[in-house]
Amino acid sequence: MTSPAAAVAAEKDLRNPRLDGLRGLAILPVMLYHLTFFGLATSPLDQALTFLPSLGWTSVDLFFVLSGYLITGILRRARGSEHYFRSFYARRALRIFPLYYGVLFFFFVIAPQVKAFGDPALFWTPGAERETLWYWLYLQNLHVAFTGQFNHHFLGIAWTLSIEEQFYLVWPLVVLFASRQGLIRICTGLIAGAFVLRAVGVAAGAPPLSVLTFTLCRVDTLAAGALLAVLAQEPAALRRLTGIARRALPVAAVLWLAVVLWARHTTAIELPPDQVLTPDERSLLVLAFTRSPWIQTLGYSFDLAFYAALLISTLGALPGSLLARCAESGFLRGFGRYSYAMYLLHLFIAEFARAFYDPNRTELPFIVEQLLWWCVALALIYAVAAASWYCFESPILHLKRFFPMGGAAPAGAAAPLPPRQALE
Repeated sequence: MTSPAAAVAAEKDLRNPRLDGLRGLAILPVMLYHLTFFGLATSPLDQALTFLPSLGWTSVDLFFVLSGYLITGILRRARGSEHYFRSFYARRALRIFPLYYGVLFFFFVIAPQVKAFGDPALFWTPGAERETLWYWLYLQNLHVAFTGQFNHHFLGIAWTLSIEEQFYLVWPLVVLFASRQGLIRICTGLIAGAFVLRAVGVAAGAPPLSVLTFTLCRVDTLAAGALLAVLAQEPAALRRLTGIARRALPVAAVLWLAVVLWARHTTAIELPPDQVLTPDERSLLVLAFTRSPWIQTLGYSFDLAFYAALLISTLGALPGSLLARCAESGFLRGFGRYSYAMYLLHLFIAEFARAFYDPNRTELPFIVEQLLWWCVALALIYAVAAASWYCFESPILHLKRFFPMGGAAPAGAAAPLPPRQALE
């Protein structure tokens, strides 16, 4: 049996800095999406600045693909090892539960006792303040799917964590008993089935948030990552997949962009010239394309293809290449390291930061206001997330050494990275 010290050393060897860079690339667009004042962008130049942030919500799919890839790789390597289930679930619990339940405890137990937070309307949609059980049980995404709306102003984002936890609950059993070909068939079936289910839901008039958050409608992202983990298990297979991914990446990007532009065109609303809208109302119109049937069917699939190709292209990129340097940059890796706390806390921290600087209360040009706001909010979010990592998350993660997962290194996950000639 592997000793705790040896397990820690092995885990460090397996850690690929590029994956932290991809996590950083995933969390930044999500935060920019939530930190952008779309309703204040009125000129063409202003709207050009907000175009990419308006797509930031899709990068949660990169998190899903990464999770499917990493978890499946870990489980495949650990098959037949001692304490397969115990080690996996203990390690997942140590990584996910402490911060998540700490945040829930703050919002559901502490905040209601604080005078400044005494009004439930600060956190909840009217009448929803008793609906906390969905969050405690990691079922919040199903509540959103059933009701068609988010009920908490700062924890609505937890729907993605619920989907991942539901995946973690069943996937170890699937990986343990399925053969390699069986896993390939299961993953392929889940990818195809999710698309069909979304198409049926859209055709039947399901609320857009139901299609967005229902587990079986979004499981294709996790299944795609899992499929890549199976197909790229060996270095030679990773090299072959990298060649395919490099060609698929621009194609998926163009198809995805085409669907986005078409969705924007078909959801555009012509308003009477004398009608005055509030910034919040203008934001809803700007982002109406995210609820388009085109986005929820083809759009979700094309952005999945883009992120899957990006993952493989990054893992297989030659050392020193532009993609490798970007993924290994300290800037992206820093955001990737602290991404979990950033994701859970950024909405609340941003609301707090508006007490110091609020673009709605200034008369500066929009581009200046928006850039200043991004800098102020991201700096505060980064500082809080870093403090969470060093003071809370990292000490707890040291307990993982008592729950080693056996197995050999996966393709593309070992450090140092392979030399140039090995990939050519």
